[in-house]
Amino acid sequence: MVATGGMGGGLFTQSNPEDRRVVPDEPGDRQIFKVVYVVLESQYQSSLSTACKRINAGQEKVAVECSGYILEELRDPANFEQFKKDVADANIFIGSPLFF
Repeated sequence: MVATGGMGGGLFTQSNPEDRRVVPDEPGDRQIFKVVYVVLESQYQSSLSTACKRINAGQEKVAVECSGYILEELRDPANFEQFKKDVADANIFIGSPLFF
């Protein structure tokens, strides 16, 4: 559930990006790529998470571990700290061009 009032934050500042983390169920010997993305709106993160899950289900040689953030979530200090750790370990970073 998303908290929307009382704490002074925005709609997504109380959501948990860990709920969207995609980790391959059975990576086996596949090469794992770590992807981190930041998007402006939640509907974009859904598409990226789905793409990562499809790669994990259908590729024999590669798998994806994916961490996704909605831009507003990074206002939360704990989320921002986790984001920095995720980016430090990432092979690929995707940033939504909508907020440049």
